[in-house]
Amino acid sequence: MKKAMLFLATLLLSQSIVVSASSLPEPAIDTVETFLGDNAYFNGYDVVPAIDFKGEWAYTAIGYEAANINQVSIEQNGVATFSTADITNFGDMKLVNFDAEGLFFKDTSDGAPINEALDAFNGSLFFKVFELTADSNLLTYLNHQVVLSAGTIIVGFGDGYLDNDFDDLILALKPVPVPAALFLFAPALLGFLGLRRKSSVAA
Repeated sequence: MKKAMLFLATLLLSQSIVVSASSLPEPAIDTVETFLGDNAYFNGYDVVPAIDFKGEWAYTAIGYEAANINQVSIEQNGVATFSTADITNFGDMKLVNFDAEGLFFKDTSDGAPINEALDAFNGSLFFKVFELTADSNLLTYLNHQVVLSAGTIIVGFGDGYLDNDFDDLILALKPVPVPAALFLFAPALLGFLGLRRKSSVAA
């Protein structure tokens, strides 16, 4: 009997792990702040009052809470890159260039999607922005396990229904640096253009 009870408890525990991993890592986490404040995963964060999403960024989904199907799509073509209907690519980095594209959060809670673009500031009913102040721990609950470095931007999306949890879908974003060689090349190019201009004036 004890063995049967132990087996049942183990089975229930394993099932609860599967269920929690399919949303947020812990059932008790019910807001994006409590998620980021859990030191099993993160080691510090700040709220970001304003940010300008310019240029190319790498981004991935790292969690969600809502039972509704939520997704983030590229604005240019409407293709969903991360969806709570299929979380197998959570933790896998994708690229977006905000100069030519954007990201849209879609929540299908009432059968019709709520669309909200990720814009340059934290004034939206639909999302809040944070920055990690220290490297995260290894996020082992993701199919594609990642460590998010200090400075990673976290965006928590909500459905706009004033529950203020902003955990319906949570993204991590990192700017893609311009290659260092470009900074070395730029002064040389400017110097070369200056020389050409001098030689044409002399001629």
